[in-house]
Amino acid sequence: MTQHGNSQEVPIRFGGAKQGVKLGVVLAVVLVISAGILFLAGRAVSDKRSEGLENQEKRLILLSHSRKEMVAAWLTNLSKQGDRLIKSDLFRLYAAEVDAVEGDLSSLFGTMAQGEVDPESDGAALAAQLPMMQNMLREFSTYSGFSNARILNRKGEAYIATDGYLPPMDQEQVDKAMAAIKDRKATYSSLRKTQQGLEMDVYVPIYSPDAREGQDPAIGALMMSRQVTGKITELMSNSALSAKGERTRLMQKAGDRFRQVTPWTSEGFTDVSAPLDFNDDGNLTFAARTSLSEDDREVYSLGIKVPGEQWWVVQESDYRTAMKPIEDFTRTVWIVAGLGVLTAMLMAGLAWWMLTGVQNQRIAEQFRKLANQIDDQKQFIDSINANIDEFITLKDVEGRYTYVNDAFAAAVGRDKEELIGMDAAAVFGFDTAKRLSAPDESVCREERKVTINEPVFLHSQRYQFQISKSPYHAVDGTCQGIVEVYRDITEFVAVQEKNKRLIRRAMEALGATIEAADPYLGGHTKLLAGLSVEVAKAMRLPDGEIAELETAANLSQIGKMFVPNEILTKPGKLTDAEMAVMEEHVEHAYRILKDIDIAEGVLLAIYQMNERIDGSGYPKKLKYDEIIMAARILSALNVFCAMIRPRAYRGAKEPGQALEILASESTKFDAAVVEALAGVLRTPAGEKLTRHEE
Repeated sequence: MTQHGNSQEVPIRFGGAKQGVKLGVVLAVVLVISAGILFLAGRAVSDKRSEGLENQEKRLILLSHSRKEMVAAWLTNLSKQGDRLIKSDLFRLYAAEVDAVEGDLSSLFGTMAQGEVDPESDGAALAAQLPMMQNMLREFSTYSGFSNARILNRKGEAYIATDGYLPPMDQEQVDKAMAAIKDRKATYSSLRKTQQGLEMDVYVPIYSPDAREGQDPAIGALMMSRQVTGKITELMSNSALSAKGERTRLMQKAGDRFRQVTPWTSEGFTDVSAPLDFNDDGNLTFAARTSLSEDDREVYSLGIKVPGEQWWVVQESDYRTAMKPIEDFTRTVWIVAGLGVLTAMLMAGLAWWMLTGVQNQRIAEQFRKLANQIDDQKQFIDSINANIDEFITLKDVEGRYTYVNDAFAAAVGRDKEELIGMDAAAVFGFDTAKRLSAPDESVCREERKVTINEPVFLHSQRYQFQISKSPYHAVDGTCQGIVEVYRDITEFVAVQEKNKRLIRRAMEALGATIEAADPYLGGHTKLLAGLSVEVAKAMRLPDGEIAELETAANLSQIGKMFVPNEILTKPGKLTDAEMAVMEEHVEHAYRILKDIDIAEGVLLAIYQMNERIDGSGYPKKLKYDEIIMAARILSALNVFCAMIRPRAYRGAKEPGQALEILASESTKFDAAVVEALAGVLRTPAGEKLTRHEE
């Protein structure tokens, strides 16, 4: 009996040890899985933080570079305004004569004022011209919006001023003037606070009449002072691209101090107390630091140095706003990780029950609960999709729908269950499906998101949709299909088209008003615009350039409103003097349009359309590659349109004759443009445009 009893105890002890081993294995697996989940969660949080900060830095770099370019362009434009004065031969000659005077200029001009100069001397001639030069400088300063201006010689001594006297200049002004003369390029002073607001000086080198700009030594400088409070405020104000919490600051170095430019304060500047780190390029590095403003907010910021100046465009982003997505993601990841650990523990418990022989019914009950949870989650997701206005679909790699939301099913007029398994051709028709499915292959193959804009007819009504397509993957990473999101942009597109029509009608009305001044110019602009668009299309120019070309053609004659009517309508050949007056219409057009919110390409095309590729045109006698393509097209077509229309001193030419004349002038007109024009004239569109002129 004893032996029998012993034989029963051994299996029991063995069984207990085996269960203990199994429990240890299960616990070890749970610990490994939990550690893996926590490790991956920590890695995901770390990667998300690095990615978020990297994206934040890229965004701030993009915004600050954009603002820096705007500031640099504004400074360049300020210096270019002085060209109208310093490129005047009269001013250059006077500056050269003053430069030739030896000795102290102040004593010379003081002697002039006292009438002690020999009437036959060079000083007498300079004294006689001084009032006229002062008036010219004063008129230029007033017209260009500068508060005052003065002319300095190569020693930095001022001898003409707009306010009639020569107030002393501080050392920075002298240094900047000498730098402009020495380096032969424009320089700019630091911003300073005056009673009227922020002010700065612009220094532009002056050359003698026969000197080559930028190569020969300068003989003086034009100093222009300007009130810039409004412009600085405008440049630093938030744009449409600025996100919540983002601010643009302008920082200026004054001596050893850095100061923020604050036009809205009484002092105009505030000292920067935050520690600043600069890289080898002189740019403020990206970092979390105290804001340049006085509220001591913590921000992410970086600064880009304006070339050649002690200015930095500093872009700031509120620290809390920037970190919120990262913090939200971190919170979500740890919640999911906690759920993952709990899930691992649940699965371990299930495994333990299975290993210890839990009844199949209990296991089935656990799986039923889990299935209910999944079903609840599915219903939750479906309820979200049911309340989304955008259409959402899921297609497999064969193009068959495996899921559609309620909005999509309602739009196409079918039940959701009916749509499952159908393809786009069965829902939209073959032609529409071909357009909608064109990018699908590249979406899966290249693993990238694609957005297209396509018209779709639903219930006999045309809609314009923006369709975003993204790949979705299986566990092994292979592309299993495409997720599509349809956004209805019909109203937005309609508003855009309406605006384009309104702008085009305004341009045509302006062209008709211009042409009313010259009875022989009537219809010229409309013909020029029509042919220009057709030629541009034939030359395969981008749509944006074609639109700019059409606008330029409609505005091409605007400068002729300022040409005297007796010259504009003179039946005979113009004299040299009259031709000079006529050619000024280009400058008139530029003066009118430069301050209007108009594309740079439109302004250049109008300004250069009278140039010829051999350099014989006007106003700048530019040659081939110096003339933009839009201007080359307008150059040839403007002459063509003029020839096929009658004038007081001649009749109209046939389009074929005019084309032959253009072709014979290959040194003046772009051969590619003339060839494209010849092709257009053979098309129905070209024949229709020129038929009205016969």
